[in-house]
Amino acid sequence: MPTIETQPTAVYRLYGREGQLLYVGMTNNPDVRFDCHALTKRWWHLVVKRDVQWHPDRATARQCEADAIKAESPVHNAMHAAAGPHDTPLRGARQKLSTIVDEVRVAHEPRWLTYFGERFVALVEPAFHDEAVRNERIVNALREVDPELYERLAADD
Repeated sequence: MPTIETQPTAVYRLYGREGQLLYVGMTNNPDVRFDCHALTKRWWHLVVKRDVQWHPDRATARQCEADAIKAESPVHNAMHAAAGPHDTPLRGARQKLSTIVDEVRVAHEPRWLTYFGERFVALVEPAFHDEAVRNERIVNALREVDPELYERLAADD
């Protein structure tokens, strides 16, 4: 059975109304990828034309995608763009990431939050965390006072 690296892989281009190149990507299943973009990309509603070109394997498609992004400058691509993170030496990228993390830590803190019994960690402003803790206490009190209502509200999510 072929692996993902040996399967035929498509490089696709997505265009806007005036023929402007919006995005270049690669996939081995364009329909699924387009459905994913439709759900996750804010700019998806701008797409009026799709161009799909198949390549014999993922390595060939990957190189074609990188070359196309560098040469054609699509509006919504960051990967492989001339000033993008892939052109930054690893040491420089680590330094930039460290700086970004430090900047985020100044205004946000990783905190554990609970939502209807499910715990998760999130980067939040301290004021948001304080409000969430107050709300968690209210929810916990509701669980004790009216378990049936608590279960109904938890099921609605």
